[in-house]
Amino acid sequence: MDLVVSSSSGLKGSIRIPPNKSHSFRALVMAALAEGTSTIHSPAVSNDWMRGIEALEMFGAQINPKADRVWEIIGTGGKLKTPDDIVDCGNSGIILRFFMALAACCEGYTILSGDHSLRHLRLCQPLVDSLNALGAWAVCSKGDGHAPIVVRGRLRGGHTEIDGMDSQPLSALLLAASLADAPSDIVVKRAGEKPWVNMTLDWMRRCGIEFSNTNFEHYRVRGKSHWKGFEYTVPLDWSAALYPIVAALVTPNSAVSLPGMDYNDSQGDRMVVEILREMGAQIDIHGDTVIARTSQLRGRVIDCNDFIDQFMLLAVVGAFAEGETVLTNAEVCRYKECDRITAMAQALKAMGASVQERPDGLVIRQSPLHGANLDSKDDHRMVMTLTVAGMAGRGTTVIQGAECVKKTFPNFAEQMQGIGAELQHN
Repeated sequence: MDLVVSSSSGLKGSIRIPPNKSHSFRALVMAALAEGTSTIHSPAVSNDWMRGIEALEMFGAQINPKADRVWEIIGTGGKLKTPDDIVDCGNSGIILRFFMALAACCEGYTILSGDHSLRHLRLCQPLVDSLNALGAWAVCSKGDGHAPIVVRGRLRGGHTEIDGMDSQPLSALLLAASLADAPSDIVVKRAGEKPWVNMTLDWMRRCGIEFSNTNFEHYRVRGKSHWKGFEYTVPLDWSAALYPIVAALVTPNSAVSLPGMDYNDSQGDRMVVEILREMGAQIDIHGDTVIARTSQLRGRVIDCNDFIDQFMLLAVVGAFAEGETVLTNAEVCRYKECDRITAMAQALKAMGASVQERPDGLVIRQSPLHGANLDSKDDHRMVMTLTVAGMAGRGTTVIQGAECVKKTFPNFAEQMQGIGAELQHN
């Protein structure tokens, strides 16, 4: 599916943001590991959610949809069974990493694989090494650090070191360590993406898991943990919210409101609001409602590591900000659904921007953008980012392969049309 984006102005009205995927998935996993029944209200139901359910059922959990937007999970009490088939993780790095670690808590062999990005881009070797160090057995079948992965338990506990540039392997290891046969001592090198790790730690605290954390660089996790089922309502997604917020900032005569947002939630992407304000953005927060208006922006240096999913969107902001915007500490972007640094540099250059690529980020100078034919790279965040760029540029932009946006914001185009964006599907 192609998404055709035309120049837009005067975005007005309210937009409803979907629930947060990261909280949804952690709630699902923790409920599946709990004793008894849990209820999750308003999760982010997507292809990733459904794949996660299928996998957790293979590990022994029972998961059922109940009333509208309510899911009931009967947990395993931490006693996971070995899946009797390959775990297909699709396009989801979080499913691959988390279930690799959970597979180490089973007695038998588990095989995990996924799409091209999981088999060639999403690094697994740091987690493989740590699982082996803690007494399990894991191997990348091609010997290249990527899926397919074969894992055999059990996880015994002990001491390991892990590269923390990507937060998902560490989060996965922390959760698995809580089920290990003995305590685990985990030392982290290059600790990064800390808000996502902190979200995992918040869930561990919620469930009563005993652990210590020293500056996100050293953890001790008590094994043999048990927790009861729970009830949880998933908050709205700050990552998704930032696309209409930025669209309002960079298009003329716009004012967009987003109700239902929780500014006190642990999601790291909410910090981007303050970054944008420091760049001159008119963003007001009244209770749980965010209002963004057309703004004159100024370039600045931005360390993106605490909100790495917004790297590409901040690159678009840089094209509309006076002077120069430098995005740094984002090397991990090269190992997401695509190489987001190179992909974003290529897309912005095609739209007429002045962009310089660096190993860990981009330098963007204020530039008038124009329409172009662009490839989504099968990356949901690329679709939303390029839509915002196309709305604020001149002419028409065509984004190929836009259906992947369903991963986190299934009705993104329709919601944006509702506030006046000129979008259509081909």
